[in-house]
Amino acid sequence: MITRRNYLILAGVTLALLVPNAIIGSGKDVLWVLDDVLWFGFLLSVLLLIVMTVAILVRAATSRSRDHAGATR
Repeated sequence: MITRRNYLILAGVTLALLVPNAIIGSGKDVLWVLDDVLWFGFLLSVLLLIVMTVAILVRAATSRSRDHAGATR
């Protein structure tokens, strides 16, 4: 279920993955594995945020169209 709480948690996780990834950077040879894991986790969380946003917009549009169709009859 997509709720505001789940959406905010995912946004927080996305930010939490971005910050250490930006701090480590790509120039550190020792932490390259951790950097890769954080980067792909960040990309996955951004993708999930996009999917959740589209789902929220579609759900809102369909509920408005149903409400509008019921009001005209």
